[in-house]
Amino acid sequence: MTEGQILQLVALLMVLVLVFPGFLYYTRNQPMASTLRNIAIWLGLALIAAFLYNLFG
Repeated sequence: MTEGQILQLVALLMVLVLVFPGFLYYTRNQPMASTLRNIAIWLGLALIAAFLYNLFG
């Protein structure tokens, strides 16, 4: 791994640490079906953002 990839991994882990507690709080009072639907929506948005970044960035 190059230095840039290691820094990207560290940044990804930092974002995960910031987002995960809020995700747990948000999904605590919801049924599993709506939780899975929300995860699918967020993953779809992330995929679109990554595709647009690769296309235009």
